[in-house]
Amino acid sequence: MGLGSGVRADEPLATVGGGVASDISVRSWSVASMASRVRPSRWLMRDVALPFVVTRVLLAMTGLVAAATLPLSPYVPRDWTVPGLSSLVDAFSRWDALHYVHIAADGYAANDISNAAFFPLYPILVRASGMVIGRSDLPTLYLLAVLVANVALFVAAALLVMLTRLDFDGATASRASWYLLVFPTSLFLSAGYAESLFLALSVGAMLAARRRHWALAGVLGAMGALCRPFGFLLLLPLAVEAWEQRAEPHPWRKAVAVGVVPLGLVAYMGYLGLQYGNMLAFLHAETQWDRKLMPPWDTFIRFFQAPLTINSGLHSLVDLGFTIAVIAMAVLAWKMLRRSYALFLTAVLLVPLSSGALLSMPRFAVAWFPIFLVLAVAGRSAAFDRIFLIVGASLSGILMALYAQWYWVS
Repeated sequence: MGLGSGVRADEPLATVGGGVASDISVRSWSVASMASRVRPSRWLMRDVALPFVVTRVLLAMTGLVAAATLPLSPYVPRDWTVPGLSSLVDAFSRWDALHYVHIAADGYAANDISNAAFFPLYPILVRASGMVIGRSDLPTLYLLAVLVANVALFVAAALLVMLTRLDFDGATASRASWYLLVFPTSLFLSAGYAESLFLALSVGAMLAARRRHWALAGVLGAMGALCRPFGFLLLLPLAVEAWEQRAEPHPWRKAVAVGVVPLGLVAYMGYLGLQYGNMLAFLHAETQWDRKLMPPWDTFIRFFQAPLTINSGLHSLVDLGFTIAVIAMAVLAWKMLRRSYALFLTAVLLVPLSSGALLSMPRFAVAWFPIFLVLAVAGRSAAFDRIFLIVGASLSGILMALYAQWYWVS
């Protein structure tokens, strides 16, 4: 039995494959009905709180030990360091975390279009948290950025378990949570980044749609579109779920909910038009990371035209390896999961694949929930379960140590 997975040798495989991707069936809802009778306190502690505490404590300890023993990266941007941070908050506040916190502190500077690539919902929540406690100094905002990310992660893990239970058994749902929290780049779910917030919003939107709370699904989807550049793509899986429920009363409510999702992006574009005179400023800002629109195959051609190293920014073997793995999981998703989930994973994968660079694919992937459903189903194999937990946790610790010392990870 794998750690925290609850794998049983006789675990049924009936829910894998096309049956899951079909219309909402009597079987799936009988599973959901049984799951609803499980005491929330029991599964919340076992499947969410336990893995959350264990993995976050280990990551924090790794970051602190790395800061005390490993050499600092020679490429650290010295002018980005912030005095007054605790060692723990500092270890989780590298690279993009600085952009988010400075947006939370000062907003989008009219003379700096580069920050337009960082969508506003996460820094808004960080700023609002500061207003609640009456503090807006940078050290406090950095602390709040980490706290907001971790609260969002806990919520995301709980929602993921609830969503998984609609189609699979409790053991699979437990594995989905564990695999999320030991994923090699799960550090970004606890650092000052928007990934955990987007994960919580996307899983929440899908769970609301599956439970027929369409007004909530639309609001969460719109918030997701205000959180990450590809968040508006949540309209695709929500549209599929609306179609699956087309025979039910009040179809217009579902249509309105799906139509609300892009309004988050439209609102941000309207703001950018006022601030910079350019509603597409967030796309233009991406050029600073060598991103530009092109067919996915051209992105790979461009990648292989440069020298390959273990990790050299735009031409990293780490990025390539994660990209290949995510493509494989997107293919498997069409066999293992609902059509809406498979479509969502395919769509969000095509965005970076069409950007001319594989940069940051390992970080992007940790916020795409269907990946963890695919892994959880694969984890029915006890061997896979043990291997993934060991390898995932080991790589997670290594990447955390590097990140804490300003080495580029993703």
